[in-house]
Amino acid sequence: MEKETVRISVVVPAHNGGDTIERVLTALKRGLEGEDELIVVDDRSTDGTAVLAAGLGARVIPSAGKPGAAGARNTGAAAAAGGWVLFVDSDAVAPHGWRERLMEAIQKGADGVQAVYDRETVGDDAATFYKNFYYHYTFTRRIKGEYITGCGTFFFAVRRELFTELGGFDENIPGATVEDADFAARLVSGGGRIRIARDLEVLHLRRYTFGQLMRYEWIMMVSKVLYLFRRDGNHGSPSVSMARPLEMVPVLLGAVAVWPLLAGLVLAAAGFVPGAGAALMGLMLIAAGHLGFWKAAVANGGWRGFSAVWITFPDLALVIPALLFGLVSHLAGRKY
Repeated sequence: MEKETVRISVVVPAHNGGDTIERVLTALKRGLEGEDELIVVDDRSTDGTAVLAAGLGARVIPSAGKPGAAGARNTGAAAAAGGWVLFVDSDAVAPHGWRERLMEAIQKGADGVQAVYDRETVGDDAATFYKNFYYHYTFTRRIKGEYITGCGTFFFAVRRELFTELGGFDENIPGATVEDADFAARLVSGGGRIRIARDLEVLHLRRYTFGQLMRYEWIMMVSKVLYLFRRDGNHGSPSVSMARPLEMVPVLLGAVAVWPLLAGLVLAAAGFVPGAGAALMGLMLIAAGHLGFWKAAVANGGWRGFSAVWITFPDLALVIPALLFGLVSHLAGRKY
C-alpha cells in the first residue's frame, strides 16, 4: 500500500515569545520537507517576537481573531495550505525526527495526532518538574490505548479540512485553558479519532514557581467546570482531560482523600487522637493512586523529583474548592 503524502502546515501562535521562539522554530525547521510551511501567528506581541520569527524564516502573520490562543490558532489554520495543520506552542521544542514520527502516526490511521511531554524538564525547581513530569507520566503511563478523547495543543496535528468543518477553536474561551478540550470533544463526537504518539516527546520550556503553578491549576480547574456546565447534548461527551474517566480515578480519589488527611492532621495536632487515623486513611488513599507517579518522579528527578512529590497534596486540595467556585460562578451567570 502506497504511503500517504502529506503537506504539513506548522502553526505557532505567539504572544511575547521572544525568550523561547528561536529554539522552537529552529527545532521545527529541521524536520520540514518539500512544500511544508512554517507559520507564526503574532498575537499582539510587544517584545519583537514577530521580527525574530521572520528572521528565522517563518511566515509571520498578525492574529485576526480575538486575543488569545484560540483566535491565533484559527488565524494560522485559515492561512494554511497543507492537508494537515500542526499546532505547536511557542515554548514547545520538537525532538529530532518529529516529522517522521508524526507521519508514522498519521499513516496508522487518525484524524488528529497528539504528542506527549518529554520526560526531561527545564530548570531545577520542583514546581516546574512536577507540572511537566506529571503530564509526561499521565500521557505515557496512565492513559492506555492508541486513541484518546482529548488533546493538548502544545503539539497537536489535525486534518485541515476537518478542523475547518468543525469551526476551529472556540474564541470565546479566554487564554489558553479548555479550548483544546472543547475542540477534541467535537472532533471525537463526530466520529474522528485522535491518536496519541508516545514516541513523540516534546520538551516544554515553561517554568513555574509554586505560586504560579497553583494559580495556573486553579484557573484550569475553574475553566473546566464552567465548560462542563455550558455544554449541551449536541456536542457529545465532554472532554476535560486526555485521560478517560476511569483513568482519572486516582486524581478524583485523591481530591477527596486529601481533606480527611488535612483535617486529621489538624485534629491530631490539637490532641484529638482519632485524627491521626483519619490522616493515615487519607494518605493511604492518595498513595494508592499516586505511588507509581511518586516513584517515577524520584527515579527521574532525584531530589527535585522528591521535592515535587509534596506538591501533589496542595494540587489535589485545589480540586474541590475550584469545583465549588466554578459552580457558584455558573449559578451567578458566568459562562466562560
